[in-house]
Amino acid sequence: MGLADDLLEQAKLLTTLDRGKPRQASLRRAESAAYYSLFHLLVADAAQRLVPHSQLELRNRVSRIFQHAEMKRVCKQFHQGATTPALHALLSGPISTELQFAAEIFVAAQEARHSADYDIGSRYTRSKTVSLVHNVELAFIAWRSIRSSDEADVFLAALAFASRWDR
Repeated sequence: MGLADDLLEQAKLLTTLDRGKPRQASLRRAESAAYYSLFHLLVADAAQRLVPHSQLELRNRVSRIFQHAEMKRVCKQFHQGATTPALHALLSGPISTELQFAAEIFVAAQEARHSADYDIGSRYTRSKTVSLVHNVELAFIAWRSIRSSDEADVFLAALAFASRWDR
């Protein structure tokens, strides 16, 4: 199991703690872990594609180029099926529903993580958090079903470089 899978398992576990009334901290950490699980899943796949035969240290350094805001912007485009002309030219057809779903959940999970980490006035319920974690788990499944496709290659490269392509 990699970091992404471990974080998803941690998110699931955090939703089961405190069987009575769950602690807000547990639910907040679950939402954060769920987002980071999807973030690390995509970053690990992108780094593996960019430097497939390189040493682990190089792959780890490549992983550091990914920016949360840029990834969110790209995911919004792919979710909406409205990529920039530069991205559209690289795709060989319409964006699959699996990729659109994974991109949609990435955006939702990032927004949930931001709220969980910074909006101290927000109150969380177990059912809402369980729903988010479940959707992230479904996004893992959707992503893994298309991760070897040409559109996945374009998507992963866009997560790192799309802002430079639009120049």
